[in-house]
Amino acid sequence: MTDIYEGWQCIGCGKIDVDRPCVGICQDRPVRVVLAEDYEQLLKRNKQLESIVRRIVLSKPHADAWEASFRALQSEALALSKVQA
Repeated sequence: MTDIYEGWQCIGCGKIDVDRPCVGICQDRPVRVVLAEDYEQLLKRNKQLESIVRRIVLSKPHADAWEASFRALQSEALALSKVQA
């Protein structure tokens, strides 16, 4: 699980600061961070994409219905990609 810490971000330079107790061995190192809101939005999108892929894998449409099933999933994936564009 990912830990999310409350902190402050400078509106000028973007520096992020989080109050945490120091254990005396701190070293500054470059890190890559994302905003929790952005991370949660990507998680939601990932779950939606997984749902589409799961249905592609698990569905067994009848011989005369496969194209309609495929087009429905294709339409859903296209709508999802337009929301993110």
